[in-house]
Amino acid sequence: MEDTGPNLLEVFLRYYRILMRYKWLIVGIPGFVTLAVVAFAIISIKLPPEQSPLPNTYTAEAVLFVTTNTQSDISDSILNALGIGAQNRPVTGYSNGDMLLEILHSRTILDRLVAEFDIIEKYQLEKAAKTKAREFLLRNLTFNYSRNTGSLRLTYSDINPVFARDLVNRTVELLNEWFSQNRGIAKEKTKQSLEEKLLEVRASIGTLQNRLKNLQRKYGVLNAQELGVSQASALANLRSQVIMKEIEIKNYTSYSRSDDPHLEQLNEELRNLQDLISQNQTMLPSATGDEGVTRSVAEVATEFSFLTNELDIQQRIYNTLSPQYEAAKLSPESEPIFQVFEMAEVPEEKSGPRRSELVIKAFGGSFALSIALALFLHQLSVWKQELAVKKAQRDAPSGP
Repeated sequence: MEDTGPNLLEVFLRYYRILMRYKWLIVGIPGFVTLAVVAFAIISIKLPPEQSPLPNTYTAEAVLFVTTNTQSDISDSILNALGIGAQNRPVTGYSNGDMLLEILHSRTILDRLVAEFDIIEKYQLEKAAKTKAREFLLRNLTFNYSRNTGSLRLTYSDINPVFARDLVNRTVELLNEWFSQNRGIAKEKTKQSLEEKLLEVRASIGTLQNRLKNLQRKYGVLNAQELGVSQASALANLRSQVIMKEIEIKNYTSYSRSDDPHLEQLNEELRNLQDLISQNQTMLPSATGDEGVTRSVAEVATEFSFLTNELDIQQRIYNTLSPQYEAAKLSPESEPIFQVFEMAEVPEEKSGPRRSELVIKAFGGSFALSIALALFLHQLSVWKQELAVKKAQRDAPSGP
């Protein structure tokens, strides 16, 4: 029968016998390590927190609710007034939660906390003290922002539960102070920008109105529509004069000579009327009699249209900005972008360390190490036996 090698049971029994040879080692190492870790855990509990190598830590937590983003941009109001809806503009904006995280991680907040809670002296930070103090705070002060619920959790872990609570609550207060201060600045800047823009728009309206009045006074009409009517009336009057002049010439020709000076004068007047009609069809004379370059009807109509449209746009912008400016003067500060849901309180239960897990991990790790050590010692003994056998074979006398 073909030999298939040792089966699983034989392998198990072989290793079982090996481990039983080193049972005291396998039991002793985990037992010693576990007892040592248990003793270490008990001592860390009994010692004062400041002296303990593994003190209890307490985590205080405050919860903020971040409001959704709102856009109160002046440009949006202007675009709405001009009839450009939001569907025709690209979507822009920022996350209020991300902005809060940036502020909380800023040196402005961290340095205030370092100074007020005397972090450098408390933890005896010497070299690069300010930088190390900030890093120390950020290691223990954590910020977790949930976009789904819009909640921002501020937590701080320390061996002193009262200190942890005070630091978290002070962080929330500093954040609120920062926004209160900057909301006032932002409001003042917004009001100033609105005022400057209103003055600019008002000046533009005045300039456009003066240009439109000068154009109306120069050509004797109020708008482009009246310009067409006035031009048509003037041409009709000139054409009727031409007709009357032609009739007069025809009647006078019947009894005058061909070289009659009066007839020549009538013909010259007719030509002048025809030239005037031709000129008025392309060029527009000034109603005030001002001398200068005459302009075409199309040019004057285009300028009328441009000034009217531009004046209408500027007036619509002014009508939009004016209520906003009055509201900015009367309205209180803008709404905060977060609301405090829960301030931190003194934690009653420790958040760490988990000493039971430490004991279990120490036992598991030492047990695995003891088994590996037992197998190594067994293999070492096997190697020694093989070397002894080979040496004995070399030292044995050779046969005849």
